Amino acid sequence: MPVNKDLEPIQLPMDLKFDQKPSTRFLNNLDALKIELIDAPTSKQARDVAWHYVKATWADRPEEINTAEVTSNAKSKNLLDVLQFRALPTPMECLGFTFRLSGLSFQEVTHIIRHRAGSFAAQCTGDRDLRNDDAVIPESVENSPDFLARYKKIVEESKQLYADMNDSKVVSMMDSRMILPKAMTSFYYMRLNLKDLIGFVRQRQDRQIQPAADNILAAKMAIAACKAIPELTQVFNFDVPDIHYIKTFRVKEDGKWTSRGTNLYWPEEKNDTFDFHPNDTIYQCRREELNGTHGKGKKIFTTMWESLMSEFKSLKTDYENKFGVNK
Repeated sequence: MPVNKDLEPIQLPMDLKFDQKPSTRFLNNLDALKIELIDAPTSKQARDVAWHYVKATWADRPEEINTAEVTSNAKSKNLLDVLQFRALPTPMECLGFTFRLSGLSFQEVTHIIRHRAGSFAAQCTGDRDLRNDDAVIPESVENSPDFLARYKKIVEESKQLYADMNDSKVVSMMDSRMILPKAMTSFYYMRLNLKDLIGFVRQRQDRQIQPAADNILAAKMAIAACKAIPELTQVFNFDVPDIHYIKTFRVKEDGKWTSRGTNLYWPEEKNDTFDFHPNDTIYQCRREELNGTHGKGKKIFTTMWESLMSEFKSLKTDYENKFGVNK
């Protein structure tokens, strides 16, 4: 069909920013992370679903399964049996959680979407102009003045080139976005059933192999889920040793010692269960000791992690006191 200039142009869904000067807000990569649980089952719904699924096995008639006649304590205990694999685990697949995760660098994005069991909706980069998007900086870079200046300069120059290419209208946004660094932020929606949410948290809470941002992401998602379903405080355990790291750190192969994992740092205290040579790792220290050229005192991660663990333990204690768990 021919071009018809008599038609009224459509209203595009995105804001066109041609010829606007790029602007960048630089944020600490951990402070920037925001985790919102925007849809989840209530504790009552979770307990009722678990009761129906578990009790259906032995019922003679469907009407026998009447949750209205069951105490909250009994339903909570039954849900705990499901979560701890003492009963049919299928109910976990019936309970869905939708998170909005923002302040993500493109590095976190790659880790999130590797979890193939999730369903995702992404902030677009193909036909949305990114010239004013935020960028994040790790603390060790923030604490290194020379590196920080160069870091910001490269981000700003890459965004200026991106904008210049867009404004030329001879290079599409699809192509010009290739120059932008991983430090640029994005947000994603992530939908998981409860079984896969537990698996995601357990994988990403590993402080030996996973980046600090992933650790914070996992802890915040777990806490949000625990607020919706308190029984989950009995499932998540952030003090457990990182078994994959321990098992793959030193492996004997053809008479020689090698690694089958990610040996970045010396073992954390909870993982320090084996003998190792200081040069078995890329860095001859623990992760929290790497803090830039001028870093002093506790890292942002350490302070944030301690606060999150305190919140988690408080939720765990509240549930145990209310339902008499472990008493």
